[in-house]
Amino acid sequence: MVSAAENLTALTGHITARSPHPSLKDWDVVSLTVDRTVPIAGKADLLSQSATGAMDVAVRRALLGGASIGDRLSARVSLTPSGPMAEPHPSEGDFAVESA
Repeated sequence: MVSAAENLTALTGHITARSPHPSLKDWDVVSLTVDRTVPIAGKADLLSQSATGAMDVAVRRALLGGASIGDRLSARVSLTPSGPMAEPHPSEGDFAVESA
C-alpha cells in the first residue's frame, strides 16, 4: 500500500450531499462546495490546489451528528490514498458543523 506524505489542511465548505462511506464502518462521505482552505503550520498542504469547487471528504459519523445539506462544515483534512479524510478525533475547535 502506498502512503501519502504527512499532510493536513483546514477546509471549510457547505454540505451538498451526505451518504454512508462504502468501505469504512461508522464513516460518511460528505460532499462539499469548498469555500476556503488554510495550510496548517508544519504540515504539507496537499489539498488547497485541488480543493476548488466540489470535494468529497470522509468524516466520522459521530462527529457529524445531524449535519445536513446546506450546513457549513469546518475540519482539518488530510489527503490519504483513499481520498480526503477529516481527522477522526479532532481537538476542540478543529471541527465544527454550523446549521444553515
